[in-house]
Amino acid sequence: MISFLSKDLEDFRMSIRNFVEKNIEKNAQRWDEREEFPWDSLHALGEAGILGYGIPEEYGGNGTSRIKLVIAIEEVARVDPNSAFIMEVESLFDQTILLFGNEDQKKILKDVARGKKIGTFALTEPTGGTDVVGIKSTAKKENGKYYLYGSKYFITNALVADYYIVFAKTAPELRAKGITAFLVEKGTENFRVGPPIHLTGFRGSAIAGLQYNGAPVPPENVIGKENEGIKVAMTVLERGRVNISALALGMLQRVFEESSRFAKTRKSMEKEIFEYQYIQGYLTDMLTDLEASRLMVYNTALLIDKNESAGLNAAMTKLFVSEALMKHVKNAVEILGGYGYTRGTVVERLARDAHNTTLSLGTSEAMRLVIAKYIRDMR
Repeated sequence: MISFLSKDLEDFRMSIRNFVEKNIEKNAQRWDEREEFPWDSLHALGEAGILGYGIPEEYGGNGTSRIKLVIAIEEVARVDPNSAFIMEVESLFDQTILLFGNEDQKKILKDVARGKKIGTFALTEPTGGTDVVGIKSTAKKENGKYYLYGSKYFITNALVADYYIVFAKTAPELRAKGITAFLVEKGTENFRVGPPIHLTGFRGSAIAGLQYNGAPVPPENVIGKENEGIKVAMTVLERGRVNISALALGMLQRVFEESSRFAKTRKSMEKEIFEYQYIQGYLTDMLTDLEASRLMVYNTALLIDKNESAGLNAAMTKLFVSEALMKHVKNAVEILGGYGYTRGTVVERLARDAHNTTLSLGTSEAMRLVIAKYIRDMR
Protein backbone atom coordinates (compact mmCIF):
# COMPACT_ATOMS: atom_id res chain seq x y z
CA MET A 1 0.00 0.00 0.00
CA ILE A 2 1.29 3.46 -0.92
CA SER A 3 1.71 5.55 2.24
CA PHE A 4 0.30 8.74 0.74
CA LEU A 5 -2.70 7.02 -0.90
CA SER A 6 -5.91 7.13 1.12
CA LYS A 7 -8.00 4.07 1.94
CA ASP A 8 -10.74 5.51 -0.28
CA LEU A 9 -8.38 5.45 -3.25
CA GLU A 10 -7.25 1.91 -2.46
CA ASP A 11 -10.93 0.89 -2.28
CA PHE A 12 -11.46 2.70 -5.57
CA ARG A 13 -8.63 0.66 -7.12
CA MET A 14 -10.16 -2.61 -5.98
CA SER A 15 -13.58 -1.65 -7.33
CA ILE A 16 -12.03 -0.96 -10.74
CA ARG A 17 -9.98 -4.17 -10.57
CA ASN A 18 -12.99 -6.31 -9.72
CA PHE A 19 -14.99 -4.78 -12.54
CA VAL A 20 -12.37 -5.16 -15.27
CA GLU A 21 -11.44 -8.70 -14.22
CA LYS A 22 -15.09 -9.67 -14.57
CA ASN A 23 -16.03 -7.68 -17.67
CA ILE A 24 -12.92 -6.84 -19.71
CA GLU A 25 -10.21 -9.47 -19.28
CA LYS A 26 -12.15 -12.37 -20.82
CA ASN A 27 -12.05 -10.81 -24.31
CA ALA A 28 -8.56 -9.30 -24.32
CA GLN A 29 -6.95 -12.14 -26.22
CA ARG A 30 -9.69 -12.19 -28.86
CA TRP A 31 -9.34 -8.46 -29.59
CA ASP A 32 -5.62 -8.90 -30.07
CA GLU A 33 -5.84 -11.97 -32.30
CA ARG A 34 -8.55 -10.53 -34.56
CA GLU A 35 -7.29 -6.92 -34.56
CA GLU A 36 -10.77 -6.09 -33.35
CA PHE A 37 -11.75 -2.81 -31.74
CA PRO A 38 -13.10 -3.63 -28.24
CA TRP A 39 -16.59 -2.20 -28.59
CA ASP A 40 -17.98 -4.28 -25.73
CA SER A 41 -15.14 -3.06 -23.50
CA LEU A 42 -15.80 0.56 -24.44
CA HIS A 43 -19.51 0.23 -23.73
CA ALA A 44 -18.90 -1.55 -20.42
CA LEU A 45 -16.38 1.06 -19.29
CA GLY A 46 -18.77 3.82 -20.34
CA GLU A 47 -21.77 2.35 -18.54
CA ALA A 48 -19.68 1.84 -15.40
CA GLY A 49 -18.57 5.48 -15.49
CA ILE A 50 -14.88 4.58 -15.85
CA LEU A 51 -14.52 6.57 -19.07
CA GLY A 52 -15.83 9.59 -17.17
CA TYR A 53 -12.77 10.01 -14.95
CA GLY A 54 -10.95 13.17 -15.91
CA ILE A 55 -14.19 14.84 -17.07
CA PRO A 56 -16.15 17.20 -14.75
CA GLU A 57 -19.55 16.09 -13.54
CA GLU A 58 -21.19 19.07 -15.26
CA TYR A 59 -20.11 17.56 -18.60
CA GLY A 60 -21.25 14.04 -17.78
CA GLY A 61 -18.07 12.74 -16.15
CA ASN A 62 -16.98 11.57 -12.72
CA GLY A 63 -14.72 14.48 -11.83
CA THR A 64 -11.30 15.71 -12.83
CA SER A 65 -9.21 13.79 -10.26
CA ARG A 66 -6.05 12.81 -12.15
CA ILE A 67 -5.06 10.29 -9.48
CA LYS A 68 -8.34 8.42 -10.04
CA LEU A 69 -7.87 8.57 -13.79
CA VAL A 70 -4.37 7.05 -13.65
CA ILE A 71 -5.49 4.34 -11.22
CA ALA A 72 -8.33 3.47 -13.59
CA ILE A 73 -5.99 3.33 -16.61
CA GLU A 74 -3.51 1.25 -14.60
CA GLU A 75 -6.10 -1.31 -13.60
CA VAL A 76 -7.58 -1.58 -17.09
CA ALA A 77 -4.06 -1.99 -18.53
CA ARG A 78 -3.35 -4.81 -16.10
CA VAL A 79 -6.00 -6.96 -17.80
CA ASP A 80 -6.15 -5.42 -21.28
CA PRO A 81 -3.57 -2.87 -22.43
CA ASN A 82 -5.52 -2.36 -25.65
CA SER A 83 -8.57 -0.94 -23.86
CA ALA A 84 -6.33 1.17 -21.63
CA PHE A 85 -4.53 2.56 -24.68
CA ILE A 86 -7.86 3.66 -26.12
CA MET A 87 -8.70 5.33 -22.79
CA GLU A 88 -5.32 7.05 -22.68
CA VAL A 89 -5.69 8.53 -26.16
CA GLU A 90 -9.27 9.55 -25.52
CA SER A 91 -8.10 11.35 -22.38
CA LEU A 92 -5.92 13.54 -24.63
CA PHE A 93 -9.06 14.48 -26.52
CA ASP A 94 -10.96 15.18 -23.29
CA GLN A 95 -8.20 17.34 -21.83
CA THR A 96 -7.82 19.37 -25.01
CA ILE A 97 -11.50 20.22 -25.01
CA LEU A 98 -11.63 20.89 -21.27
CA LEU A 99 -8.56 23.12 -21.14
CA PHE A 100 -9.02 25.03 -24.40
CA GLY A 101 -12.46 24.32 -25.86
CA ASN A 102 -15.53 26.55 -25.86
CA GLU A 103 -18.78 25.65 -24.12
CA ASP A 104 -20.37 24.11 -27.22
CA GLN A 105 -17.33 21.89 -27.70
CA LYS A 106 -17.42 20.81 -24.07
CA LYS A 107 -21.01 19.61 -24.45
CA ILE A 108 -19.87 16.69 -26.62
CA LEU A 109 -17.93 15.26 -23.67
CA LYS A 110 -21.16 13.93 -22.16
CA ASP A 111 -21.44 11.27 -24.86
CA VAL A 112 -17.69 10.63 -24.78
CA ALA A 113 -17.81 9.98 -21.03
CA ARG A 114 -20.53 7.37 -21.59
CA GLY A 115 -18.75 5.61 -24.44
CA LYS A 116 -21.42 6.69 -26.93
CA LYS A 117 -18.98 8.83 -28.92
CA ILE A 118 -15.23 8.52 -29.45
CA GLY A 119 -12.67 11.29 -29.77
CA THR A 120 -9.06 11.19 -30.85
CA PHE A 121 -5.98 13.40 -30.98
CA ALA A 122 -4.35 13.78 -34.41
CA LEU A 123 -0.90 15.32 -34.28
CA THR A 124 1.57 12.81 -35.74
CA GLU A 125 2.18 12.91 -39.50
CA PRO A 126 3.88 10.53 -41.95
CA THR A 127 7.07 12.61 -41.67
CA GLY A 128 7.25 12.36 -37.86
CA GLY A 129 5.65 13.05 -34.51
CA THR A 130 8.26 14.39 -32.09
CA ASP A 131 8.88 17.52 -34.17
CA VAL A 132 5.53 19.23 -33.63
CA VAL A 133 6.73 22.45 -35.25
CA GLY A 134 7.59 20.51 -38.39
CA ILE A 135 4.05 19.37 -39.23
CA LYS A 136 3.12 19.80 -42.89
CA SER A 137 -0.69 20.10 -42.59
CA THR A 138 -2.08 23.53 -43.45
CA ALA A 139 -5.37 25.36 -42.97
CA LYS A 140 -6.36 28.09 -45.37
CA LYS A 141 -9.08 30.58 -44.44
CA GLU A 142 -11.50 31.38 -47.24
CA ASN A 143 -15.05 32.74 -47.20
CA GLY A 144 -15.38 32.47 -43.44
CA LYS A 145 -14.18 28.87 -43.16
CA TYR A 146 -10.89 27.03 -42.75
CA TYR A 147 -9.93 24.38 -45.31
CA LEU A 148 -7.56 21.66 -44.15
CA TYR A 149 -4.91 20.15 -46.40
CA GLY A 150 -2.50 17.36 -45.52
CA SER A 151 -2.43 14.06 -43.66
CA LYS A 152 -1.85 12.41 -40.30
CA TYR A 153 -0.51 8.98 -39.40
CA PHE A 154 -0.52 6.54 -36.48
CA ILE A 155 -3.78 8.00 -35.13
CA THR A 156 -5.28 5.78 -32.44
CA ASN A 157 -9.09 5.33 -32.58
CA ALA A 158 -9.07 6.87 -36.08
CA LEU A 159 -11.14 4.12 -37.69
CA VAL A 160 -13.94 4.47 -35.14
CA ALA A 161 -13.77 8.10 -33.97
CA ASP A 162 -16.62 10.58 -34.15
CA TYR A 163 -14.41 13.59 -33.42
CA TYR A 164 -10.82 14.38 -34.39
CA ILE A 165 -8.58 17.10 -32.95
CA VAL A 166 -6.39 18.03 -35.91
CA PHE A 167 -3.39 20.35 -35.77
CA ALA A 168 -2.51 22.38 -38.88
CA LYS A 169 -0.54 25.48 -39.78
CA THR A 170 -2.64 28.59 -40.32
CA ALA A 171 0.46 30.77 -40.67
CA PRO A 172 3.34 28.54 -41.85
CA GLU A 173 5.76 31.44 -41.95
CA LEU A 174 5.42 31.80 -38.17
CA ARG A 175 6.47 28.18 -37.56
CA ALA A 176 5.65 27.33 -33.91
CA LYS A 177 3.50 30.44 -33.56
CA GLY A 178 1.43 29.60 -36.63
CA ILE A 179 -0.24 26.30 -35.63
CA THR A 180 -3.95 25.98 -34.82
CA ALA A 181 -6.02 23.15 -33.32
CA PHE A 182 -9.32 22.21 -34.99
CA LEU A 183 -12.24 20.01 -34.01
CA VAL A 184 -13.21 17.96 -37.07
CA GLU A 185 -16.34 15.82 -37.10
CA LYS A 186 -16.74 12.42 -38.69
CA GLY A 187 -18.19 12.67 -42.19
CA THR A 188 -16.69 16.09 -42.95
CA GLU A 189 -16.39 16.63 -46.70
CA ASN A 190 -12.94 15.83 -48.17
CA PHE A 191 -11.86 14.27 -44.87
CA ARG A 192 -10.95 10.60 -45.29
CA VAL A 193 -9.91 8.04 -42.70
CA GLY A 194 -7.37 5.41 -43.72
CA PRO A 195 -5.52 3.39 -44.54
CA PRO A 196 -5.64 1.08 -41.50
CA ILE A 197 -2.24 0.52 -39.89
CA HIS A 198 -1.40 -2.98 -38.64
CA LEU A 199 0.82 -2.71 -35.59
CA THR A 200 2.79 -5.42 -33.82
CA GLY A 201 1.00 -4.65 -30.54
CA PHE A 202 -2.17 -2.84 -29.44
CA ARG A 203 -3.76 -4.57 -32.39
CA GLY A 204 -7.33 -3.58 -31.56
CA SER A 205 -6.77 0.16 -31.22
CA ALA A 206 -8.17 1.09 -34.66
CA ILE A 207 -5.03 2.97 -35.73
CA ALA A 208 -5.05 4.59 -39.17
CA GLY A 209 -3.98 7.58 -41.17
CA LEU A 210 -6.07 10.63 -42.06
CA GLN A 211 -6.20 12.38 -45.43
CA TYR A 212 -7.77 15.78 -46.03
CA ASN A 213 -7.74 17.83 -49.18
CA GLY A 214 -9.80 20.95 -48.63
CA ALA A 215 -11.83 19.69 -45.65
CA PRO A 216 -14.02 22.60 -44.47
CA VAL A 217 -14.04 23.52 -40.77
CA PRO A 218 -16.19 26.37 -39.39
CA PRO A 219 -14.46 28.99 -37.21
CA GLU A 220 -16.40 27.87 -34.14
CA ASN A 221 -14.51 24.56 -34.35
CA VAL A 222 -11.17 26.21 -33.64
CA ILE A 223 -9.92 24.96 -30.27
CA GLY A 224 -8.39 27.75 -28.25
CA LYS A 225 -7.18 30.64 -30.37
CA GLU A 226 -5.87 30.77 -33.91
CA ASN A 227 -2.09 30.28 -34.07
CA GLU A 228 -1.93 29.03 -30.47
CA GLY A 229 -2.04 25.34 -31.34
CA ILE A 230 1.48 24.69 -30.11
CA LYS A 231 0.40 25.80 -26.64
CA VAL A 232 -2.60 23.48 -26.85
CA ALA A 233 -0.54 20.51 -28.02
CA MET A 234 2.34 20.85 -25.58
CA THR A 235 0.12 21.48 -22.55
CA VAL A 236 -1.98 18.41 -23.26
CA LEU A 237 0.98 16.18 -24.14
CA GLU A 238 2.86 17.21 -21.02
CA ARG A 239 -0.07 16.33 -18.77
CA GLY A 240 -0.91 13.25 -20.82
CA ARG A 241 2.46 11.61 -20.23
CA VAL A 242 1.38 10.47 -16.79
CA ASN A 243 -1.51 8.58 -18.43
CA ILE A 244 0.70 6.57 -20.79
CA SER A 245 2.94 5.95 -17.77
CA ALA A 246 -0.06 4.58 -15.86
CA LEU A 247 -0.75 2.27 -18.79
CA ALA A 248 2.86 1.01 -18.68
CA LEU A 249 2.55 0.63 -14.90
CA GLY A 250 -0.50 -1.61 -15.19
CA MET A 251 1.30 -3.73 -17.76
CA LEU A 252 4.38 -3.98 -15.53
CA GLN A 253 2.19 -5.12 -12.64
CA ARG A 254 0.84 -7.95 -14.79
CA VAL A 255 4.34 -8.83 -16.04
CA PHE A 256 5.43 -9.26 -12.43
CA GLU A 257 2.38 -11.33 -11.50
CA GLU A 258 2.76 -13.69 -14.46
CA SER A 259 6.52 -14.07 -13.92
CA SER A 260 6.25 -14.68 -10.19
CA ARG A 261 3.42 -17.18 -10.57
CA PHE A 262 5.28 -19.16 -13.21
CA ALA A 263 8.54 -19.17 -11.28
CA LYS A 264 6.80 -20.61 -8.21
CA THR A 265 5.09 -23.43 -10.10
CA ARG A 266 7.54 -24.38 -12.86
CA LYS A 267 10.04 -27.04 -11.79
CA SER A 268 13.46 -27.80 -13.16
CA MET A 269 15.76 -30.46 -11.72
CA GLU A 270 13.18 -31.25 -9.05
CA LYS A 271 12.79 -27.76 -7.63
CA GLU A 272 10.85 -24.63 -8.44
CA ILE A 273 12.81 -22.35 -10.74
CA PHE A 274 12.16 -19.55 -8.22
CA GLU A 275 14.85 -21.19 -6.07
CA TYR A 276 17.50 -20.39 -8.64
CA GLN A 277 19.32 -17.18 -7.77
CA TYR A 278 19.23 -15.78 -11.29
CA ILE A 279 15.42 -16.03 -11.40
CA GLN A 280 15.24 -14.37 -7.98
CA GLY A 281 17.38 -11.55 -9.38
CA TYR A 282 14.95 -11.00 -12.24
CA LEU A 283 11.98 -10.89 -9.85
CA THR A 284 13.54 -8.71 -7.17
CA ASP A 285 14.57 -6.10 -9.75
CA MET A 286 11.13 -6.33 -11.30
CA LEU A 287 9.31 -5.70 -8.02
CA THR A 288 11.66 -2.86 -7.06
CA ASP A 289 11.10 -1.06 -10.36
CA LEU A 290 7.38 -1.72 -10.10
CA GLU A 291 7.20 0.00 -6.72
CA ALA A 292 9.34 2.92 -7.90
CA SER A 293 7.17 3.28 -11.02
CA ARG A 294 3.98 3.40 -8.99
CA LEU A 295 5.39 6.06 -6.69
CA MET A 296 6.43 8.20 -9.67
CA VAL A 297 3.09 7.86 -11.47
CA TYR A 298 1.02 8.70 -8.41
CA ASN A 299 3.24 11.60 -7.38
CA THR A 300 2.99 13.15 -10.85
CA ALA A 301 -0.78 12.69 -10.88
CA LEU A 302 -1.09 14.38 -7.50
CA LEU A 303 1.03 17.31 -8.69
CA ILE A 304 -1.41 17.79 -11.57
CA ASP A 305 -4.35 17.57 -9.16
CA LYS A 306 -2.73 20.34 -7.09
CA ASN A 307 -2.26 22.37 -10.29
CA GLU A 308 1.47 22.46 -9.67
CA SER A 309 4.19 22.29 -12.30
CA ALA A 310 4.52 18.68 -13.43
CA GLY A 311 6.42 18.86 -16.71
CA LEU A 312 9.72 17.53 -15.37
CA ASN A 313 8.06 14.84 -13.28
CA ALA A 314 5.87 13.76 -16.19
CA ALA A 315 8.89 13.37 -18.48
CA MET A 316 10.94 11.48 -15.87
CA THR A 317 8.00 9.24 -15.04
CA LYS A 318 7.28 8.46 -18.67
CA LEU A 319 10.93 7.66 -19.34
CA PHE A 320 11.44 5.51 -16.24
CA VAL A 321 8.23 3.48 -16.30
CA SER A 322 8.22 2.70 -20.02
CA GLU A 323 11.90 1.73 -19.97
CA ALA A 324 11.32 -0.44 -16.89
CA LEU A 325 8.47 -2.21 -18.66
CA MET A 326 10.65 -2.89 -21.71
CA LYS A 327 13.43 -4.31 -19.53
CA HIS A 328 11.23 -6.54 -17.42
CA VAL A 329 8.90 -7.87 -20.10
CA LYS A 330 12.03 -9.19 -21.82
CA ASN A 331 13.07 -10.85 -18.57
CA ALA A 332 9.55 -12.27 -18.17
CA VAL A 333 9.94 -14.00 -21.53
CA GLU A 334 13.24 -15.44 -20.27
CA ILE A 335 11.55 -16.73 -17.10
CA LEU A 336 8.69 -18.36 -19.02
CA GLY A 337 10.94 -19.66 -21.77
CA GLY A 338 8.95 -21.06 -24.68
CA TYR A 339 5.66 -20.23 -22.92
CA GLY A 340 6.60 -16.57 -23.02
CA TYR A 341 7.22 -16.77 -26.74
CA THR A 342 4.01 -18.57 -27.69
CA ARG A 343 1.05 -16.81 -29.29
CA GLY A 344 -2.00 -16.73 -27.08
CA THR A 345 -0.17 -16.22 -23.78
CA VAL A 346 -0.43 -13.08 -21.67
CA VAL A 347 3.33 -12.46 -21.56
CA GLU A 348 3.74 -12.81 -25.33
CA ARG A 349 0.99 -10.22 -25.86
CA LEU A 350 2.51 -7.88 -23.27
CA ALA A 351 5.91 -8.21 -24.96
CA ARG A 352 4.40 -7.00 -28.24
CA ASP A 353 2.40 -4.21 -26.63
CA ALA A 354 5.21 -2.90 -24.43
CA HIS A 355 7.36 -1.15 -27.00
CA ASN A 356 4.65 1.33 -27.88
CA THR A 357 4.88 2.85 -24.40
CA THR A 358 8.41 4.07 -25.12
CA LEU A 359 7.21 5.70 -28.36
CA SER A 360 3.82 7.30 -27.60
CA LEU A 361 3.66 10.91 -26.34
CA GLY A 362 7.38 11.36 -26.84
CA THR A 363 10.08 8.75 -27.33
CA SER A 364 12.54 7.92 -24.60
CA GLU A 365 15.14 9.96 -26.46
CA ALA A 366 12.77 12.94 -26.58
CA MET A 367 12.07 12.59 -22.85
CA ARG A 368 15.79 12.78 -22.14
CA LEU A 369 15.96 16.00 -24.14
CA VAL A 370 13.04 17.43 -22.15
CA ILE A 371 14.66 16.46 -18.85
CA ALA A 372 17.99 17.92 -19.98
CA LYS A 373 16.32 21.28 -20.68
CA TYR A 374 15.00 21.36 -17.11
CA ILE A 375 18.47 20.50 -15.78
CA ARG A 376 20.02 23.30 -17.84
CA ASP A 377 17.64 25.80 -16.27
CA MET A 378 18.22 24.62 -12.69
CA ARG A 379 19.96 26.99 -10.30
